[in-house]
Amino acid sequence: MLYIIVVVLLYIGYKFVTGFLWPVYKATSQVKKHFQTMQENMQNPESNQSYSTPIESEKPKFDLGGEYIKYEEIKEK
Repeated sequence: MLYIIVVVLLYIGYKFVTGFLWPVYKATSQVKKHFQTMQENMQNPESNQSYSTPIESEKPKFDLGGEYIKYEEIKEK
């Protein structure tokens, strides 16, 4: 009888470790690693590949030096 109880407890412990503790451990280690890389990218923005500065030779999408239209307010009666 004691043998069956020990086997059942070992099985429950095994399922708990492999089904809950191991995935939680892996997830937390991945999150820590991701935060460390984000922190390094914030401290060294020149080494960050996703950080891009606008190219000076690019033209803006709209014309900044167009005609000026004078605005007059019209009062209603």
